[in-house]
Amino acid sequence: MTGPDWRETAEQAVSLPYGRARSTALEKALQQAVRDGAGEEDLFWLRMSLTQAYEYGGEPANAFATFTRCLSAFDADPARYGPVARSQLLWHFKWVVAALLDFPEIPLDRTRAVLDDMERRYREGGHSLHAVHGLRCRVARHLGDVETADAEFERWRTTARDETSDCEGCVPSALAAHLVWRGAHEEAVAVAEPVLSGQLTCTEQPQRILTTLMEPYLRTGRHDAAVDAHRRAYRVHRRQERHYLSNLGSHLFFCALTGNHARGLEILERHLGALDEPPSPMDALEFAASAALLLDRLAATGRGDLPVRRPAHGDRPAAELGAAELRDRLRDHAHAIAARFDARNGTTAQTDRVRDRLATEPVVDGLALSEYAPRPRGTAPAAPRPDVEPFAEDWADLLEQAEQWRRAGREELTRAAWRRFDELTADVDLPAWALGRRAEAEGWLRESAGDLAGAAEQYRAAAGHHAAAQRRADRHRALSRLGLVLVGRGAAEEGLALLEQAVVHLDEHGDPDTRVGARIRLASCLAERGDLPRARVLLEESDPDKASADTRAAALTLLAAVLAALGAPFAEQDALLGRAREAARESGVARLVVDAACRHARLLRAGGEETREAAWQALAEAEARLTADLPEELCALVALTRGHWLCEEQEYDRAASPLAEAVAQATAVGAVPMAAHARVLLARAYQGSGRHFEAAEVAEEALAEEERLGDVDRRMLREVLARSLTELGEFDGALARWDELLALEDVASSPVPAVFLHGEAAQLLSRMGRPAQAAERHAAAAALWEGLNEPYQAFEQHQRRAMALLAADEVDAAREAHHLAEQWLGRAEADPELRIPPEHVRFRRGTLHYDKARILWRDSSPEEAAAEAETALGLFAALGAEDAVGQVRALLDAIREDVG
Repeated sequence: MTGPDWRETAEQAVSLPYGRARSTALEKALQQAVRDGAGEEDLFWLRMSLTQAYEYGGEPANAFATFTRCLSAFDADPARYGPVARSQLLWHFKWVVAALLDFPEIPLDRTRAVLDDMERRYREGGHSLHAVHGLRCRVARHLGDVETADAEFERWRTTARDETSDCEGCVPSALAAHLVWRGAHEEAVAVAEPVLSGQLTCTEQPQRILTTLMEPYLRTGRHDAAVDAHRRAYRVHRRQERHYLSNLGSHLFFCALTGNHARGLEILERHLGALDEPPSPMDALEFAASAALLLDRLAATGRGDLPVRRPAHGDRPAAELGAAELRDRLRDHAHAIAARFDARNGTTAQTDRVRDRLATEPVVDGLALSEYAPRPRGTAPAAPRPDVEPFAEDWADLLEQAEQWRRAGREELTRAAWRRFDELTADVDLPAWALGRRAEAEGWLRESAGDLAGAAEQYRAAAGHHAAAQRRADRHRALSRLGLVLVGRGAAEEGLALLEQAVVHLDEHGDPDTRVGARIRLASCLAERGDLPRARVLLEESDPDKASADTRAAALTLLAAVLAALGAPFAEQDALLGRAREAARESGVARLVVDAACRHARLLRAGGEETREAAWQALAEAEARLTADLPEELCALVALTRGHWLCEEQEYDRAASPLAEAVAQATAVGAVPMAAHARVLLARAYQGSGRHFEAAEVAEEALAEEERLGDVDRRMLREVLARSLTELGEFDGALARWDELLALEDVASSPVPAVFLHGEAAQLLSRMGRPAQAAERHAAAAALWEGLNEPYQAFEQHQRRAMALLAADEVDAAREAHHLAEQWLGRAEADPELRIPPEHVRFRRGTLHYDKARILWRDSSPEEAAAEAETALGLFAALGAEDAVGQVRALLDAIREDVG
């Protein structure tokens, strides 16, 4: 059995997006054509297609050979290939000259010679030298020749454009690039920005012009426009990282200039592997220099040791490097490439440019890129806030004050108080009990910051100090806290032993608070490990009513969570959380009130319609007690809850704001599962409220981390993305998402979802002007409905398939599909269980006669077509379907006009 011939391979290749797959398919077609003895003209046009594929697929070096072969073939016999070939070759000259400049191993004289040849051909053809002056300006900029670059720029902008010039989007973008190079940012905006309001259809637009404008927008104070340009352009660039590697470097540069180190690091980690096989050394230089600047800014914030993940690429395994170490490597790489260019050019222009790039100062700190971008947490205040009492001046009193703030959950204030404590006691020989309290407090602070190793060290020290002070209860309290940390670090055996010992000792020797606190820690550990019954007993026997209000609230809230996991009745959980809320209010601790009220709200929401209003009231109480110094993860949970409920009630406009806040806060504190789920809901809210760009952006970001998502969220994201991309006109991406959803379905055991997915794909393919492929999807849906013995749905799909085939000019196949539709409608009408109203069946039969008339008319049978249309007209008229009657009459008029 033989495979497809080269023509079929080439046809399949050009239907693929630009990239290695398309280039490889065209290379295969060319090899087949050579093997099969194809004519020179066929080989010429295949090579022309390959040149274009290499240019737009990020492989400019490969285009040199195909362009040269085509140019030689044309020069040998211009009449054979004609004016179309001449025009395309003149266009390809622009790509080749620009690409030659980007490879330092290619002598500069060769680039100049090709540019001179291009100018000669343009003159001989009577074409404008507009494009030639643009390239000469680019060469001069590359060499750092300001005088020549400016002179060519003036010739370029004043020379008339013609059909050989770049498109109406690319010319202003290129002009603006020169103005940015010269620091004329206002003029750059004036030249390029107006073009964005027009219709840009070039493959490189609007992303190219948006990328060019990012820095001018930023430096002229148009911050919202700069953010919008970054977001819109990056969505295109991220999909073709090889072709757009230098543009990705521009996004890293933008992030470095705006204090968006987290966003820049995300982009860097995602695309760092592309640096292994860059399109050209110049692209590598642009990316490496910008990445080094970003990492240098990150290191300046004290995060030079932050690990940067390098993804696996080819034979290179995934790896991690510290930010400062990677910065140094990328900086050296950029300088090495620049030195190669300067050696070729006999200038220092590229080395100077890299040096200047690496020394660029930020334009603005912390420019928000979206409403859901994580915001940096504030630093602890140097002095108490106005709403709290001032720091005590006696260290013993300050110690008690700091402990009160800790119990209230006011972490930043607690940190400030202990810093002040350290200042007051710098020259004081503290007693052992005070040293124990200070170490225990430091353990809590480190634990809350995620430093479990440091927390364990401090808790051990605290236990030692308490022992020296002969405070056994305090010692076991510290050991209990140590035990919980050890379990969290994987030392479960040692940690559980300490937790158990603390409960035994404090049950006998501790006060109510320390006794209940020890049981809370052991119970939480047991619950986490799945021993829910024991956790329940520990908490129920702790007698929390004797403890202080804050401890009582914490114990009751945890007990309610354990009961929920055990599947306890709603009433029992409701009563416990009600008591927890009362205790939290009594304590006055905002964190406890928020936690208990939010948990109670979620339980009441699950209770159904009867408790829905009470759920909103509980959530409102939680929101009313939110303060700036509460844990951001708790604030994120409250925002997520409101956003989720509003999404459930399809209040998408109102849901977006709290969900964006939830994403920002959860991301800021590294609450990855919560942030991931909030992104899914935020994407749904944006899509539901018609904000399709934002929906697509959030969904794509969430899918980049989809291993953190459950199946339901994965499916929802793809549906949201498919619908939003469709609204944005990005049909290929939308179709890919529907197909991904189909691949996730188990069609054999659950065919219904697949039916609807085939239907969605079919509708999209019809909009894309691919009716034959739409017909295939309708056929797949029809087959599934037939297997489910659903005749009416099968009829609908066969009817839609018939019309898709007609649109594809497959008239015979359309007739066969229409016949199947008639058969399945007959089965549906005869099925007594379906009970389809007679008037509904008559209407559907009218549509069948109408469709058949269209098929027969296309099949050159106008008399039969008119008869079918008359039958449809009678059915619709009898039903009073005026719109349908009008459609049929219009068809009849067209048929009769054709016959006449």
